[in-house]
Amino acid sequence: MTSLANTSLNPAALDFLERIERQFHVDDAQLQIIVDQFLKDFEAGLNKNGQALPMVPTYVTHLPDGTEKGTFLALDLGGTNLRVCQVTLLGNQQVEMKQSKYRVSDALKTGEAVDLFNYMADSVDHFLTTTDVAPGAEDEDLYLGLTFSFPVDQTAINKGKLIHWTKGFMATNAIGHDVMQMLQDALDRRHIHVKCAALINDTVGCLLSHAYFSGGCILGAIFGTGTNGAYVEDFTKVTKLPKGAFEGTLPKSMVINIEWGAFDNARKVIPRTIFDNKLDRESINPRFQAYEKCISGMYLGEIVRNILLYLVDNSILFSGYSSKQLNTHYGFDTELMSNIESDKSDEGRTVREILTEKMGIDDQSIGPNDIAIVRWACKIVAGRAAKLSSCAVAAIIHETHCAEGNEDFLDVGVDGSLIAFYPGFEDGLRESLRTLVGESIEKRTRIGLAKDGSGIGAALGALGALKAERARAGVPMGDGVGLNHHLPKGLAMTEMHPETAAA
Repeated sequence: MTSLANTSLNPAALDFLERIERQFHVDDAQLQIIVDQFLKDFEAGLNKNGQALPMVPTYVTHLPDGTEKGTFLALDLGGTNLRVCQVTLLGNQQVEMKQSKYRVSDALKTGEAVDLFNYMADSVDHFLTTTDVAPGAEDEDLYLGLTFSFPVDQTAINKGKLIHWTKGFMATNAIGHDVMQMLQDALDRRHIHVKCAALINDTVGCLLSHAYFSGGCILGAIFGTGTNGAYVEDFTKVTKLPKGAFEGTLPKSMVINIEWGAFDNARKVIPRTIFDNKLDRESINPRFQAYEKCISGMYLGEIVRNILLYLVDNSILFSGYSSKQLNTHYGFDTELMSNIESDKSDEGRTVREILTEKMGIDDQSIGPNDIAIVRWACKIVAGRAAKLSSCAVAAIIHETHCAEGNEDFLDVGVDGSLIAFYPGFEDGLRESLRTLVGESIEKRTRIGLAKDGSGIGAALGALGALKAERARAGVPMGDGVGLNHHLPKGLAMTEMHPETAAA
């Protein structure tokens, strides 16, 4: 309760708050129990479908190391915009990139799936035309990686059936169909010489991208609005793969999409508070995504809101007065938590501004104790999230045995607003990671932001698919692969970041 030590709260109020804080405390022994359960769930999910953790085989069997060369296409569908990218790998952990964005209308999201995939093909055609990428010969295709941020049942690197739509998409006649085949059919109808080579999700893209820029990577993880991870597993441990899933020589490893947001849906190991239970009951998916609901940006603000309302109802906060915004479901955003914890002023100017202007709290109801309590609530919720996040990272280090018998760095590629922007989140994660894996291993664990996993990662996925295809055919890769032989001489390629990309 050090964050409340300098307040003028009476002993009864401090005791009340301390009982709440104890609910959010996760000690070292509990953290280890969580890691142990992760490892048990990994094994179960690798052996059989339908387990607590899906452990989805991605059929990605090659990780880049930064020496790769070539130019590929990448397509990223996951929201309002469709992004088409041309990614050139320079072979020295450097990338050049062009991209354009195309708006996906509500009519396309909710109409016939064939119209959506036709639009995607038209966008690829427009991009290839406007960027002067020459089409290949009749027997040569441009290789494309697709980042598809929706649940799919993947059966090959380039095959995956849509399980269900999310994010406002409801296009008909798509569920149960192979999304890569639908896209390929749309491209073929337009005689566009592009081959849909690799289907990946954002965590796999994060892993591939970071591996390219760092020379290796054991885990790609998202800590943002949602959370998930993908890691490199020993192929012999993925025993649930159907016979004949691979022809010829079996790979040494495979990237696994964990879908760890669903960890502990059975509520065995993560201590839960009354505030977590309230959030879960009122969510659109009660009893599901239990881990995600404790650590992701979509939910942390709502947990804090539940705490604040509980304190209002007990006349400890804001003199017992609330507001319309504070009473609104998901009315307290996690971004506000970040801004509150970034305010280091003694008087809490930013905190007061947020409470009055964003949350509609009467300024007269906000005293120094109230500002301290709001800061405290954000701190205990985000602190627990960082601790619990460390368990997944520690479990991967143990699962892969990558820290045993060597002194190399362990690279973890991450993406998401929490890990990128929330004050002290990575520090809190590292502090608990140190407890779980030891100080020497924690020091060798390099956590870095992955660069554009949905674009660069998708292109690297296409490269991996091409490598595997040529290996099966006994054809060498050569010095440069992908689109290099299609690019007009002297074509200038400059990197364009999302905020400056063509509309």
